[in-house]
Amino acid sequence: MPEGRAAWLAAAGMVHLLVVASGCAPTARRDAATAFDPDSIPEAYRYSTAALMGPGATRAFQITPAGDLYNGEWVVRVRPSIEGASGQAARRQLNPRSFASADPGLVDPAPADSPKVIAFEERWRPVADWARRNGPVRWEFEAVALPEPAPRDSGLIVSLLAIAHNGGAVPCTAKLELALEPPDSVPAFVAFDSPEARPSYRWGSGSSKDTVHAWSGLHGGSDVRASWRLAPGESRSQRFVLPAYPTAAAALASWARVPHARRVSEVREHWDAEVRRGARFELGDREVEDALRAALVVLLSCRERRGALWVPIGGPFQYRDVWLRDGARAACALSVAGFTREARELVAGLAEFQWPEGAFLSQRGQLDGTGQAMWAFEQALLRPRPADSLGGFADAALRAWRWSERQRELGRATGWSFGAMLPFAEPRDNELVRAQLVGTDAWAIAGYRSAVRLLRAAGRPAEADSVEASRARYLVKFARALERTGSPDIPPSWQSVGRDWGNLSVAYPCAVVPAAHPRCRALAERVWRTAGGVGLFTYGRPDSLQYYAGADLGTWALLAGERAAADSVLEAMLQWRSASGGAAELFSRSSRDFGRDLPPHATSAAALISLVRNALVFDDGDTLALTLGAREGWWRGGRVKGAPTRWGIVDLAFSRRGEAVEWRWTPVPVWTALTLPPGTRPADRIESPLVPGARPDVVLAPPGTGRVSVRVAMAPGSHTVEGSR
Repeated sequence: MPEGRAAWLAAAGMVHLLVVASGCAPTARRDAATAFDPDSIPEAYRYSTAALMGPGATRAFQITPAGDLYNGEWVVRVRPSIEGASGQAARRQLNPRSFASADPGLVDPAPADSPKVIAFEERWRPVADWARRNGPVRWEFEAVALPEPAPRDSGLIVSLLAIAHNGGAVPCTAKLELALEPPDSVPAFVAFDSPEARPSYRWGSGSSKDTVHAWSGLHGGSDVRASWRLAPGESRSQRFVLPAYPTAAAALASWARVPHARRVSEVREHWDAEVRRGARFELGDREVEDALRAALVVLLSCRERRGALWVPIGGPFQYRDVWLRDGARAACALSVAGFTREARELVAGLAEFQWPEGAFLSQRGQLDGTGQAMWAFEQALLRPRPADSLGGFADAALRAWRWSERQRELGRATGWSFGAMLPFAEPRDNELVRAQLVGTDAWAIAGYRSAVRLLRAAGRPAEADSVEASRARYLVKFARALERTGSPDIPPSWQSVGRDWGNLSVAYPCAVVPAAHPRCRALAERVWRTAGGVGLFTYGRPDSLQYYAGADLGTWALLAGERAAADSVLEAMLQWRSASGGAAELFSRSSRDFGRDLPPHATSAAALISLVRNALVFDDGDTLALTLGAREGWWRGGRVKGAPTRWGIVDLAFSRRGEAVEWRWTPVPVWTALTLPPGTRPADRIESPLVPGARPDVVLAPPGTGRVSVRVAMAPGSHTVEGSR
């Protein structure tokens, strides 16, 4: 059993023993001390939804915009209502005109509205709450997911609590029905292991050995029902247990003996401990800090096992597959966030996608996967110190390099205009073209750099020198090919056709073209102009926004000194998140609709983590760069604790008090570039041992330095806004 999942199960088991030992009754209620109003949480999208998921689980539950729960095989339809003349009277007091002519004896079931918002605690912690209005009755729902007890450890069990509260002045009858049904004819996603023939879905209520699909204390077949006569101000509740897979009723009954409130505490305690394991970002900016926590929940949950290996998946619903172009990003984000073990487990899983010839391929036609896998190895295996298993990955990177060089040699022999570049590809993904993609070559060159770093760390300098020499030649060919396209920026393909995608990564993370190169600026200006301003990347139509593809341009802007542009990318990423903290991949700006591309998306989470971390601690070059994009509000006393870098674990504290700016950080054996607060320049001449940087707002500190103070003044034309970020 995986270490992380075993720890979660062990903690849950201890809690169960404590509850049983104390003789607590299995009551169903919300914890008043931690209850919150889900409708108060911001929701970026037209439809609110949430994912109940967990690391290693092969299914997840979607809480749908209708307030139902769906696991890819069956739907738990949740149907609250008020009924009868009492229900009419209760609703009449809220809207007398609508019921002026109603027959007082008419039986008129009134279904509850769909939830307005489905939210996680603090917009990140996976305790899901939502409310549904039903005249004077407010229905409150809360759900959490935990792993199935051993020995079954790849499923989830959801604890769902439903509460009906009569806020009216007269009694009413509240009714609740939960039905197990097959999904719609065209569902948004289907569980890969769903049976071909649909069984009869059944509720369990006792401790029998029968296999059931849900459990409650209510008796029923395919549905269960509760009915309460509620006096004014009265509340009643019912608890339900929902497994992701058919399960013995006795096992669910045993699991249900632990009260719902305790299950919520288990989830809360687990995820609080999980996020504390990684790097800590203490910025005095609750929105950013919670967004980082939400992204970590997504990345840690979007992991599955293939035999003994862990692999990253694209999302908990429709993207339960492996894409190297997405998995590499997830591994990198987990690495820089301090989850070294998880990142290394994921790249070990990605290594299985190497073909005998040396290429890495997870999806047909996506040749950029070769360079991305090599890059992911370096990102995960060299921070904060080289992994013991480095040698095997260096061998794999060397085989991938040789494959790339063979492909380029075959291309050169043809005499094509772009023969020195990698061959035509049809990724059948975002580029929507068959061509020689610029991103394929950019990622290959990034992979060459990573192979050099891996080989040097493995003590193989001669092989590293060979790869480095070939990379230098490749860079020359790349630059000449760019000139040959006649494009003023960096086109998506050498044939200048297709949609922007891999070309957005040429400056960062691929480091093929310097950030200061005019082509990079021209590309960013074209992309952002199409989007109607700086921020997210448009896909196909100006109204269609793509969350993570343009995030690399955010880091490019940091490296190029375009801090306002980088900040606008971060601001857009913060804005376009659901009330449960996740982000979609693709959505409409005008309608805010994500269609069937359900959030959360793992690469969107990875992009947010990487951009925030790069704004504070950037270690991908030859120097350590600190506070590249620290927002003004963060300078009140920002801290980063336990950040893995290529030179070890680094702690950072930075602050501004009037004209005095100070950095304190863990010394490293390389130069450190310190970027001053927005809109400032050094007020005095920089004295040794400090050195002026390449830009007026950058100061360089020599190796071994751990504390620097600089007096600053406002740069010409700059001004600060009180209370700005």
